[in-house]
Amino acid sequence: MTWKSTTGKVIVALVAASTLLYFSSDYLLGLLTARPDFQLSASPTSIRLGHVGSSNTTIIIVKSVNGLDSVVKFDVKPFWGFLGVRFILNSSEVRLPANGTVACTLKVEATSTIAQGQYYIDVSGVAGNLTRTVRVSVEVSY
Repeated sequence: MTWKSTTGKVIVALVAASTLLYFSSDYLLGLLTARPDFQLSASPTSIRLGHVGSSNTTIIIVKSVNGLDSVVKFDVKPFWGFLGVRFILNSSEVRLPANGTVACTLKVEATSTIAQGQYYIDVSGVAGNLTRTVRVSVEVSY
């Protein structure tokens, strides 16, 4: 093997290695610095209400990410103009175990006549300085 062919192979190997390190550094840094967090979701994300007195429910699901072990407190905020509806969470907070999942029920009840249409509710979960929000749509039809 000649000096030129060996040098060329070394250069190609170095370029390949540095390219791999460059593109994987963000991924590796993310693995090394992953912070505990949580995800919030709803099932279903859309519910329907009919006449006064009708109700429907959705399940709010909280999932630990990267080992978060914390109490998660909930807050329910309807968009402006969504009067005549009551929101009932079966728990105002849940204990989220590390790498676990917990759920609570959100009941939405029509307490008076509401204009037909689509409305939105934001359910927020707060754990320490982390806040995550999931949106649930409510269709009112008679």
